[in-house]
Amino acid sequence: MTSQRILVIDDSKEIVRYLTKQVLPTFGFETMSASNGAAGVELIREKKPDLVMLDLNLPELNGLEVLRTLARESVNVPVILMTGYGSEKDAIEAFRLGIRDYLVKPFTVDEVIETINKVLDEDKKRYNNSEQLAGDIRRLKSDISRLVNETNTLFKVGKAVSALLDVNKVVERVLDAAIYLTNAEESTIWVLNRENNELRAFAKKGHDNKLLPVSLDKGDSLAVEVLREGESVRKMAFSGGGIKIQTGFLARAVLYVPLKMRGVTIGVLSTSNIRAPRPFTERHEFLLHVIADYAAIALENSRAFQATDRALSLGMDELKTINRITRTITSQIDLREVVRQSIKEVHSSWKIQTASLWLYDDKKQTTRVLTNFGTEDEDILTTLEVPVAKGFVGHVIRTGKWIYTNEVGNHPLHYKTVDLETGFNTDSILCVPLIFREKVMGAMQLVNKLNGSFDERDVERARSICSAVAIALSNALLFDESEIRQKQLEATLEYTDSPTILADRDARIVLMNQKARKLFNTKPSSFGLMASQVIKQPALLNLLEQKPRQPIQKAIVLPNQTHWIVMIVPIQKYGGYIIMLNPPEKAQARAD
Repeated sequence: MTSQRILVIDDSKEIVRYLTKQVLPTFGFETMSASNGAAGVELIREKKPDLVMLDLNLPELNGLEVLRTLARESVNVPVILMTGYGSEKDAIEAFRLGIRDYLVKPFTVDEVIETINKVLDEDKKRYNNSEQLAGDIRRLKSDISRLVNETNTLFKVGKAVSALLDVNKVVERVLDAAIYLTNAEESTIWVLNRENNELRAFAKKGHDNKLLPVSLDKGDSLAVEVLREGESVRKMAFSGGGIKIQTGFLARAVLYVPLKMRGVTIGVLSTSNIRAPRPFTERHEFLLHVIADYAAIALENSRAFQATDRALSLGMDELKTINRITRTITSQIDLREVVRQSIKEVHSSWKIQTASLWLYDDKKQTTRVLTNFGTEDEDILTTLEVPVAKGFVGHVIRTGKWIYTNEVGNHPLHYKTVDLETGFNTDSILCVPLIFREKVMGAMQLVNKLNGSFDERDVERARSICSAVAIALSNALLFDESEIRQKQLEATLEYTDSPTILADRDARIVLMNQKARKLFNTKPSSFGLMASQVIKQPALLNLLEQKPRQPIQKAIVLPNQTHWIVMIVPIQKYGGYIIMLNPPEKAQARAD
């Protein structure tokens, strides 16, 4: 049985009595009544019934006016309209005003109870749906609030990355954001140290801040796995001992994502729940990836800033020294002068015992000394050829990476043969590659620092100098090669049986072989003059001044009345021309 209250509004005392005294109480409903529309509205306002049975024809306020009043006041109560035959139009209007159903007089008990139960059931469903909708709205508000918090947190981290130069402060923001957004107990940033092949905890927040570096060779860490694969790892283990983070460290749930810059993994960002059995979700993984991008940018900015700071810390005197060395060696073209000036300037600017430049021979797979400064017997050292697989120089050339040590005798790369051949004793060494356009050409080696030990500061100075030395050495080698090729060309053309002339793009004479000199009655001193000053042949000069892009051939007659076939061939990329003169019969023979 129910205890719901029903208000009957009708001016017929018989119908009111019938419903409120006989029918409705029998089915467990509480009842109220009103004989006119105005009284009914007052009862609805005061008593708030669960359902209203409203007659259409009422004194003071009729049924439609009652419905309009309820609509204006936003009173949400289910209404069943009671009407007689012939009032269908009014019923339609009543439905527009919000009634749930209607009864046509006279009605039976079954019709009344069936209609009431149907309306109340529908109202209950609507109420339940409203509650569900309210719950959905509350959850939506919570999700929106969470998204706003996450966005604000990520914005603050991004702002810190772009505004702060202190990498420690940025990393602190990153770790705080990682813990907050993933609801983790602790977070760690791991950074790869390529020099010793270790992955070390760059920074950590949480319960225990004593994580040790892990070796990439052992691979006993989740961080190493993520670094190698470049993919995130998300695990949980709420029973047993837990998940092994690394040797001696266990957790209940972990989330590791790679730190990447330009597609290269440079470290790892991790969050862990050591004690709490609380897993990480896909949403947490997405957020941690975003934070990892910020962390990677911060670390890269830090490295760039530190490199700039180290360069500035060299001081004005050292920068002037580097500048002087650079100007000296880049102003030279002669290979021997370049290497000699390079090592002389380096030796005088460092307090070291010896300095040398080594050249790499790719075909022989050997290295040899181009020049050195500081050894007593330079000739012995310059005659040595060392396999590229041996020694510090070979290691630097193979890897393209600098190296230094202040304990040469105990170092596995020490190639003792050189010391035995020269009688020299090497205690400390700094070796830096000479790289031009990503190609290792050789190395610069500094030996036995006299005022202490080699350090990172020496490395920065040497690398700055080696950049200029590599450019100058490359230019000198190219010049030597071009000189050799030019001499070979001159030797070949000098004794060819056809008069041959080389001119540059400005029609200036570069070379004339003996046949051409004889034909035009000129001397070797004509080289460098304009063609018009040497060749008194308008037809030939006219062809040359046209600067043809394709080979051309034309018959001409020289002032001595000899007939010749002129061939002018452009030299691509150089803008010069080769001019060959052949007698007509010889040209025809060549064509045949």
